[in-house]
Amino acid sequence: MMHFGRVPRFCLAFLALACALPAAALELAWPLGAERVLSRTEPVSGFRIATGVFDGRDVPNRLVDGTLTEDIWRLSGEDRDTARLVPLMRDQLRAQGYEMGFSCTDRDCGGFDFRFALPIAEAPEMHVDLGAFHYLTARLQTADGPQDVAITLSQGGQAGYVHIARIGAHTANTAPLMPTMDTTDPASAGDLITRLLSDGRAVMDDLTFGSGASALSGNRYQSLVALAAWLAEDQGRRVALVGHTDASGSQTANAALSQARAEAVRRALVTDHGTVAEQVTAAGVGYLVPRATNSTPDGREVNRRVEVVLLPN
Repeated sequence: MMHFGRVPRFCLAFLALACALPAAALELAWPLGAERVLSRTEPVSGFRIATGVFDGRDVPNRLVDGTLTEDIWRLSGEDRDTARLVPLMRDQLRAQGYEMGFSCTDRDCGGFDFRFALPIAEAPEMHVDLGAFHYLTARLQTADGPQDVAITLSQGGQAGYVHIARIGAHTANTAPLMPTMDTTDPASAGDLITRLLSDGRAVMDDLTFGSGASALSGNRYQSLVALAAWLAEDQGRRVALVGHTDASGSQTANAALSQARAEAVRRALVTDHGTVAEQVTAAGVGYLVPRATNSTPDGREVNRRVEVVLLPN
């Protein structure tokens, strides 16, 4: 890993290195303190690379097959400003023989619709602020075939984030690493926000808690990703998270448990997804608002939930 201090010194150091790199390699310089928080490689089929902005129905794209090498970097301190990194990324790619492709910035890309149409990694490793992100692509022609790169840069809280997806030349007949979202799933991004806007409330069905526990199980929850992205588009938006339980035990105990679960979801949004704390409140109502009968195990399971409720701006 390389580091840079001031930009001129960085550029000179990088250009000297680039001349010595193999044609198919990709080596990027990073600010001091940058940390690689994810690195994985696997074959993919149909990986979507954007070729244009959201057109009202979809994001124009081309599908790429091959070996996906995926890295996520987290930046801290004064170097977390990823907007400053964008021209440096372009310089590095060009110096290594890449031809620049499509690029766009946050709302000009299409905001929520653009971000969720593409296989961009999710929290906690990656955060995308829909009002402050950059997307760019590049391609390198090699003797073995083309190498495509898609880079997403954004910020959240006190950190900057860079997601780099590099897809090599050989074809593999496998499913994509992050397939296009199925909006028929009740936990999918589009469906959650659609229900929230149409009904004023939506159940976050994919959240899971241990029996009698208030802590989330630690899974990646699409409902949290979707809600955080929607809230980030407009900081005037406000919601309440409302916890519910089944009717086992006293209402006093269940009210406390449902409050704790709602607060756990709120913490996850603020801490892991960069949501502004003032946009989200938490409350618990215990077993007073059931969705189903409490006389069966299935009914009690349905009643244990957290809902998001739309509040006036």
